[in-house]
Amino acid sequence: MVIVLLNWSYILFITFLTGFCFYKCLNKFVNCNTSYSLSHNIVCGIVVTTIYAQFFSIFHKVGLLANLFLFILCLAVLIRNKSELSIRIKKTLSILCSWEGVLYLGVLLLIAFCTSRGTIHTDTNLYHAQMIRWYETYGVVKGLANLQWHFAYNSSYFGFAALFSMAFLGGSSLHCTTGFLTALFCIWALHHLKNFFSHSYHFADLCCIGILFYALVNLTGCVSPASDYATMFFALYLITRWAEVLESHTQDITEYCLLSVLAVYIATLKLSAGLLVLLVLYPLVCLIRQKRTKEIITYLFFGIITLLPYLIRNVIISGWLLYPFPALDLFSFDWKLPVQYVQIDSAQIKTWARCLYDSSLIDKPFQEWLPIWWNAQERYAQMLLLTNILAVVLDVFILLHYIIRKKRLNWNLVLLNIVVLCNTAAWLFLAPFIRYGLAFLLATPALAVGMWMRKEKSSFYKLVSGCIVVLMFFVLTPYWDHYFTDDMVFIKQNLTAPYYLTQKEYDTSEMQTFDMNGITIYCPKEGEVTGYRYFPASAYDYMIQSTQLRGTQIKHGFRNTEFQTSSRERQSSLLAARPVRRISSIVPLHGSAHN
Repeated sequence: MVIVLLNWSYILFITFLTGFCFYKCLNKFVNCNTSYSLSHNIVCGIVVTTIYAQFFSIFHKVGLLANLFLFILCLAVLIRNKSELSIRIKKTLSILCSWEGVLYLGVLLLIAFCTSRGTIHTDTNLYHAQMIRWYETYGVVKGLANLQWHFAYNSSYFGFAALFSMAFLGGSSLHCTTGFLTALFCIWALHHLKNFFSHSYHFADLCCIGILFYALVNLTGCVSPASDYATMFFALYLITRWAEVLESHTQDITEYCLLSVLAVYIATLKLSAGLLVLLVLYPLVCLIRQKRTKEIITYLFFGIITLLPYLIRNVIISGWLLYPFPALDLFSFDWKLPVQYVQIDSAQIKTWARCLYDSSLIDKPFQEWLPIWWNAQERYAQMLLLTNILAVVLDVFILLHYIIRKKRLNWNLVLLNIVVLCNTAAWLFLAPFIRYGLAFLLATPALAVGMWMRKEKSSFYKLVSGCIVVLMFFVLTPYWDHYFTDDMVFIKQNLTAPYYLTQKEYDTSEMQTFDMNGITIYCPKEGEVTGYRYFPASAYDYMIQSTQLRGTQIKHGFRNTEFQTSSRERQSSLLAARPVRRISSIVPLHGSAHN
């Protein structure tokens, strides 16, 4: 736990000063003098350091050298701006030395406790930990996905996790970044909520409660550097910040432009949240109307820089620009993951998420698989889904009220709601594991209730809509009650666990070995826990056997041999006989909410 807090202190130092430096440069470039808060600087720093780690990984492993460059930069920024930064530090310390600060400290220690000894995510055991070690050891190698196709998912979050794992110090590879994000966003949400009753609007307030809700659901998962957790936290933060800026009635479009770049960043964390990029429509229209060509080019450049290293790594790892989308077939490198794998993996993701567990059922109609999927959900998860249905009903009711009363619609707020609903719909139709779309399943009712809380005279509308809100609260009760109980049990059971100084290691399992031209490749004897300790490892022995080195060393990369020599008929039979995504890889951590 002490190590976790020390690691967080280092991440805070680097991300705050990196974000501060970025905003200083931005202000000079667009000729303004905007001051950004501590949390805004940290979030910006997380984005910048993630992009930096990805670019760095293309040329070198992410370790001591990558940290050294960042540290020197941050020291230079600190020295150059020591007067301004000292004022900020004093202001922050004054908050920390108040009763408000005691609350934040309590939250910080609780999350540090869970980060030191929580539950390792199933997919972290499967490939997250290995992917982080690839960053630490080689940066990136060509055709890595041929060793295990999960590596082709290539979440940018693993670059951020590897940058701050501190493995180069010779000890354990720390996995504290998810806990850092949890602490950051929870404290930010609590800080915003302290002025709840003085706010004229409550869209952002309710979304802040959604952030706290998500932290409650994943409290025991803070130890795991899972891309799902980072994606959902950032998605909720983006939605909340958008609502916060909207409530401020600012005429400055800069905040919306920066949040649009953040939406692109979230897409690199996990493509399933990619439709958040639709939010860019609002600032884009505003900039076009105002003929601010310079700003359009500037933020377009930021978006490209955010996306570019992710796409480059995609091509290097798998030979595909976007994985797993076989329709976008642009390259023919010798390390390219065979299209047959991409097709079957894409089908498996959808059918497993629909609880069908058979890729041949990929074309099963919506009305036929929906009841199967619904019945497979835990009761408390069904209550969350019912709450979202009620939220949509409330949205429609509010919209009708505006139309009947001929009130002016805020099109920015309408866009925000539509984008959230579009993401929810995409989640449902493509891959409805609840953990893939939990941010949107929390944001939908949060925004609906936030809109309902606007001051209105007593009327039939207020009575009916109020009844819907009360019903939503009671329907959602089993969901938060389940996780609150789980978290309390977890804390009680782990009070005596020996992790008050150090952090719990990644899970591991008994391994078998394979020789690949003198290189030892590890594979679990049973199950799919590859973990971190044994490297390089693949969860699937048959992928190891159908892969060869492109040269004499691992850094030269991998390529597939089986589909280059097999006939089309043999390829089909081989894939049909092999479960690309076994049931063990989708076992929930806390029931279906983590599916």
